[in-house]
Amino acid sequence: MRLLRIHAAAVATAALISSGVVAQTLSGIQLEPATAQVGEPVRITARFDNAENPNCHVRVHFGDGQTQDVKINQAKDVPLVVARNYPAPGQYKVMVEPKTALPMMKCVGANQSAVLTVVAAASPAVAATAAGAKASAGAPACPAGWKLNAKSVNKKSGAYTCTAKIGAPLPALKLECPAPLGYFENKFKGQLGCRA
Repeated sequence: MRLLRIHAAAVATAALISSGVVAQTLSGIQLEPATAQVGEPVRITARFDNAENPNCHVRVHFGDGQTQDVKINQAKDVPLVVARNYPAPGQYKVMVEPKTALPMMKCVGANQSAVLTVVAAASPAVAATAAGAKASAGAPACPAGWKLNAKSVNKKSGAYTCTAKIGAPLPALKLECPAPLGYFENKFKGQLGCRA
């Protein structure tokens, strides 16, 4: 059985060489962001040279004991992008390794690695308090995922409106508006903020 596998690998290699196909060269790795919060998606991008006719295999090591095998055999596979969430703070060595997985031959090139730092997420109460402090100091502050409507800012009264997609979930903690302004929200219009 082992001899049959070795023979199959040799035949596959000979076929690739005779057809003029050149394996892709793993040339780099990038983590976005390089420092992430717990639960925040991290985008792992592996770059390849000689990627005109992709046909090889890699193994992604996430640094937490988990791996993922990926076939690079279509133009859309280059560059390779994998997303991952990390549930605990720490430093993780993320690596992409050329790996044979028959019938796919391994990509060529050296292992590519980078260190990811994961930090504890700020509690919603801390984030809301910070946003409330900014709002009460007179500077408009919108919760994460909401954008300030610049036309709504009233410099005299300090009133302003934040917008998001219609039906977007409202934040768990409300903005603290400075007196005499009051907080308002309208999920169906995708609005919230401070108004007189």
